[in-house]
Amino acid sequence: MLSFVGQVLAFGGGGAVIAYLLFQYLGKTWIENKFAQRLEQLRHQQSLELQRLRVEVDALLTGAIRLQEREFAVLPEAWAKLDEAHGLVAWLASPLQQYADVDRMNTEQLDELLAGTEFTASQKNEVRTSREKGKTYQELIFWHRLHKVRKAFGELQTYVARNGIFLPPNLKENFTKIADMLWSALISIEVGHEAKDWKMKNEAWKKIKEESEPLYKAIEAEIHARLQSHGRKPEASI
Repeated sequence: MLSFVGQVLAFGGGGAVIAYLLFQYLGKTWIENKFAQRLEQLRHQQSLELQRLRVEVDALLTGAIRLQEREFAVLPEAWAKLDEAHGLVAWLASPLQQYADVDRMNTEQLDELLAGTEFTASQKNEVRTSREKGKTYQELIFWHRLHKVRKAFGELQTYVARNGIFLPPNLKENFTKIADMLWSALISIEVGHEAKDWKMKNEAWKKIKEESEPLYKAIEAEIHARLQSHGRKPEASI
């Protein structure tokens, strides 16, 4: 700076000239310094923003992957429970019910049959002492079958209620619809049996075949498609 001023004076520059040149020199330097500082601030802010965005994107990707993994685990289990519940309700509603012909069994054969059932001791004795063993056996076996179906249906409802948040909205809605259909059929079977109203039981069977079975197949297709999409390897980026 002193060298610069000396050069100006040597060439006969006055005070005004010196002031102007100093202003011009210092002003340019000040502007350059301010520009450099501002540029550094912008670079720092940009770096911070990129870091923030990177964290957000990583969090979103991690969340999406975890959600997909959870759905991938939930779908097969939900389908297994639906398959069991639907099959058991259809089995109980079917007009073709099979029962052992206990009326033609001797004491030893009857004891062997009853030993393989879930009947209580008093129920087994009720069959043995009944004058209409076949009728008594069929009545008891119906309620045991109904209990088995109710248990499977309850497990389906509980599982979907707890894990429905991981299911796509449309699929969850279909699970709710088919559960309502199965419950309605189950009630018709039970009431029809108690009232000896075979028409009600036939309506339950008809409801299974015409309403729940098509939805059951649609749910199967949708679950299969989603599992296939989850299992597909992502294409390599270009």
